[in-house]
Amino acid sequence: MTESLAASVRGPRLASFDEHMARVRALSTREVIALSKVRTLGLTEVFDLLADTDFVVSDWHGSWTAAHQAVHEVCLAHGLEGLADVCGAAADVAASQGLARLFGSDVSVDVHMRLSEPWRRVMERHAGL
Repeated sequence: MTESLAASVRGPRLASFDEHMARVRALSTREVIALSKVRTLGLTEVFDLLADTDFVVSDWHGSWTAAHQAVHEVCLAHGLEGLADVCGAAADVAASQGLARLFGSDVSVDVHMRLSEPWRRVMERHAGL
């Protein structure tokens, strides 16, 4: 049996998710604020988006939760816990990007772009600073 293209890149996608988690844990206060400003997907929207795929909740919810929690820990470390809406929005963006990295070629390009777009815009803006 020939391994599918998606299966052949599963290892690199897991490594990419791990790299993303390391990056999330090192977010600066400025990056947290910037991420919160571009939130487009929360958990409900991700459920809706992935409902059109063959992924079940158990395929992605643990990863979403891990990325989301990591941003809340960063917020706490930076003293931003009083800004719950900001931290929640930034966590949504980071969790969506984590799913984009995790799913990679297993999701259609439009799903991948919707999951990754806010993060890309923030990182481009940050690079220009």
